[in-house]
Amino acid sequence: MAMTENHANAAAVKSTLDGLIHGVSGHSFDVLDNLYHRDMQTYLLLNDGTLMRNDKPGFMEMIKHNMGALKDDNPWVQYHLVEADDTHGHIVVSRKNNATGRYQLISLSIDFVLEDGRWQITREIIMTRNDATVA
Repeated sequence: MAMTENHANAAAVKSTLDGLIHGVSGHSFDVLDNLYHRDMQTYLLLNDGTLMRNDKPGFMEMIKHNMGALKDDNPWVQYHLVEADDTHGHIVVSRKNNATGRYQLISLSIDFVLEDGRWQITREIIMTRNDATVA
């Protein structure tokens, strides 16, 4: 079965990402361990062409370090695509945050799997775009 925006699980996948965004923006990093799959991989493509690859522990450490003492009471996110099927989900979003160590606009492609009774992130592809002041 192909993933679609109309599948009943699309709302649950979006809710999972909303929980992650608000948790990390509020400096509650415990949410990372629960939502990131044990085999998660991340790919961060910087403006200068540098590709950084991380596993779950490495990416969690990077997020904790880069977010520092930042607390964002109104995290900005723009959803471009939310789709799902019975066991997988996919979201494409734009965000403004400090996850890369610099407050900027980033675009993310995020893959989910329904495992152990919860939606978990298996892969994130993150591309830095430009200054966050440009919308």
